[in-house]
Amino acid sequence: MSIHILPAAGSNRLLWRSLLMAALTLCLAAAEAGAQKSARQVSGRGPAVIDSASLGFAGQRLSLYGLRAVAPSQTCAIGDQVWACGQEARWATQNRVGNHWVVCVERARGAGGDILAVCYLGGVGGPELNAWLVEQGWALAERDDVTDYLAQEETARAAGRGLWRGR
Repeated sequence: MSIHILPAAGSNRLLWRSLLMAALTLCLAAAEAGAQKSARQVSGRGPAVIDSASLGFAGQRLSLYGLRAVAPSQTCAIGDQVWACGQEARWATQNRVGNHWVVCVERARGAGGDILAVCYLGGVGGPELNAWLVEQGWALAERDDVTDYLAQEETARAAGRGLWRGR
């Protein structure tokens, strides 16, 4: 047995049609929101900064998608002067992350199953951490499989920012 709702005699068919369209729109919006939530997200306030391309959320480590990290122990040279560029890159990352709420959206998995994510300060749609680190010269753009941040790296290099200082 099926139930059909019919407009009462003399009722406004336009109103019924509008209500039906509104219900369909809500159903489609709910389906789209569910699809967007299917991408795995990791979030938290002020995650641990492991290096310039790795964060830790309550013991869960993830790598920033499209970036090559600079190890905290790495050194760089400007002429005859050696400086702790890896430690400075880590400090710059810590300073940028600060106590912000950070949301990282998984984009891929690494060879060992590691989460590779794009991270945003203050939530999705906020400033993108990955792009900022490369444009400021504190992380390097991945060149093998991902080319998302090559333009930002060229900008940092041309401006002599971060790791590109003195070059």
